[in-house]
Amino acid sequence: MQKSDKKIIEKVISGTSTKEDAREVADWFSSSVEGQQYLSDMLDKDAFFMEEGLNEWENMISAHRSDALLAKINRQISRKKIIRLTLSVAAALLPLIVVTGFLAQLSNRYDLFGAGHYSEIYVPKGEKMQILFQDGSRAYLNSDTRLRYPEKFGLRHRKIFLEGEAYFQVSSNKKRPFIVNTGETSVKVLGTSFNVNAYKDNKEIRVVLDEGKIVFAARDNEYKLNPGQKFIYNTENKQLYLVNVRGPDEESMWKSNYIRLSDTPLEETLRILDRKFDIPFKVVDKKALAYSFNLLSEDKSLSYILNELEKIAPVKFTEINDTVNVKYLK
Repeated sequence: MQKSDKKIIEKVISGTSTKEDAREVADWFSSSVEGQQYLSDMLDKDAFFMEEGLNEWENMISAHRSDALLAKINRQISRKKIIRLTLSVAAALLPLIVVTGFLAQLSNRYDLFGAGHYSEIYVPKGEKMQILFQDGSRAYLNSDTRLRYPEKFGLRHRKIFLEGEAYFQVSSNKKRPFIVNTGETSVKVLGTSFNVNAYKDNKEIRVVLDEGKIVFAARDNEYKLNPGQKFIYNTENKQLYLVNVRGPDEESMWKSNYIRLSDTPLEETLRILDRKFDIPFKVVDKKALAYSFNLLSEDKSLSYILNELEKIAPVKFTEINDTVNVKYLK
């Protein structure tokens, strides 16, 4: 509002204005230099008139020396002080009330002060899950995956914690980046689709970008990733590798119920099958670990997958007492 709107200000002070006008005047008083100066001048002016009025009453009192008149005058002065004080307090508190109400509405939607509560989801072996966040972002969780996420995202970022594998479709918001923390690394995005593989029993953390752009952070360094590229971070030697992939969606085919192995060592292959079918493997002969596998298969039974692997390398899988023994064929 403008300083020239004195009539509106007078109505607010007298209590005859609308709520909208009162809110506008309070906002002007609290958020602008002109409004604060106007309020200060008005209060100073009131104080001056009250002081002048008090002097006049005192002179009158001296002339008449009437106790009854003195009591009446004191009551009028006190009433004026109370009214002025009430208006001053109201003028100061009204902006605070408005701001407090606005903050309360924001707090219902966002975690303003970083004290929000986190929920945790664990997807057991042999299962998959899909979760929809409050901002419209979506995550597909693979087997044996743990995800911690806030009940309300922060006002400046949307941060979650992942242990396992997940595919994310993030709603775009340039002012509030979506951050996936995996412990040693993190992925920061504004709006995109990507896959993160960060199982603790793997030596590598792999991030593949399908669409958009992301920033991969590791060892206090940040790297930009473009669609069709994959970052591989080795958790043992702390080295980072950038790989161009033929089809970025191949890494996330698990969410469409496919099993994909690409030069995958037997040790990791067994972990993948253990998560998918929830069955332990025991390697009887360590020589079998020298082989790697390439396989693309729809969601078939465990026996079907093992038969396919036996065609690729000289290994034999035998199920004994709910455990699959892995032998090397000499």
